[in-house]
Amino acid sequence: MSQETDTQAPTDPFAVLGVSASAAPDVVRARYLELVKQYSPESAPEKFQQIRRAYEAASDPLQIAKNLIGEAPSIETWQSVLDRQRAHPPRIATELLLSLGNKQTGSTK
Repeated sequence: MSQETDTQAPTDPFAVLGVSASAAPDVVRARYLELVKQYSPESAPEKFQQIRRAYEAASDPLQIAKNLIGEAPSIETWQSVLDRQRAHPPRIATELLLSLGNKQTGSTK
């Protein structure tokens, strides 16, 4: 029976908590506290665990980004950005390079 409820339960943490994906963190927390009072670990342990896991996911910045943009940033994506930056480093203005080279590094007497 618990397997049926797990498969029928919403997988979106915001849906479990009953808030929108763009809800502010304090709204998510307030809703979480309301649900914890309603479903205590003693009376409904499975529902309590589901709510707890949903709150952890809903308060995770990567999960929030995934819900807002559609997918979480992957390691390959960041690696490709780093490779692109290494292949084409930012250019420093010639005037800046020349001014750095002309600085005196101590007093000469």
